[in-house]
Amino acid sequence: MYKVRCKLVKFEGDEIAFPCHFNYKVGEEFYYDGVYFTGRICPALLAPMMPVVYGVHLLGQKFCENIPYRYRGRDMRDAAMARYDGVGWRHVKTVPEADQEKTAGVFPVASTTEKAKGAHFVCGDTRTLAHFSCDPVDLSDSAYCLPFYRRSMAILEKIEAEPGIRADAILKRFTEFEREDISPPLTPVFLQVLMEALADMAYIEVSNGKARATGRQPPSSPKIG
Repeated sequence: MYKVRCKLVKFEGDEIAFPCHFNYKVGEEFYYDGVYFTGRICPALLAPMMPVVYGVHLLGQKFCENIPYRYRGRDMRDAAMARYDGVGWRHVKTVPEADQEKTAGVFPVASTTEKAKGAHFVCGDTRTLAHFSCDPVDLSDSAYCLPFYRRSMAILEKIEAEPGIRADAILKRFTEFEREDISPPLTPVFLQVLMEALADMAYIEVSNGKARATGRQPPSSPKIG
């Protein structure tokens, strides 16, 4: 589970003629850690933001990278292409600079080599159209998330103690009690999920089946046992 940062990245509408009544400024941020929100949150954001914030809190970049339209790029209508895609769109290979600038800070032009990152929501006031980015910035060590966070930190400790350890050998470094009696149980598939989260938040790197810690310091180091 992740700590989420929401950040106002741009006003799409006319913020001069129709100023934001919550007095938001571009660059302003607020956070969610699974228990608390930190920062100023306009009531008008609650409806559009909560599905996104909740998804990113649970899934991190997986919430973003598995949304198919994030890889679509720019299209133009072309009925002749319906025989191929079933609808009638033609992919535009070159995106004009003006269009790239229009989406800057919200949805950048899709990369062909990297998975999509960062989610997004918009204020419901169509006059100002305040765009907010929504990103996982760390693993959450809040009270609700603590059991999952401790499991992640225990895995990180094993990797730090044995740089280059094979990923498929990490589970064997835990005793039967540590694997099966502590909640949540550390199963092979759950270990994989937590390691992917550690990698997404740049705590570890996994290459050729071997894991190494990056040296990034976690938000807290709880004493276990």
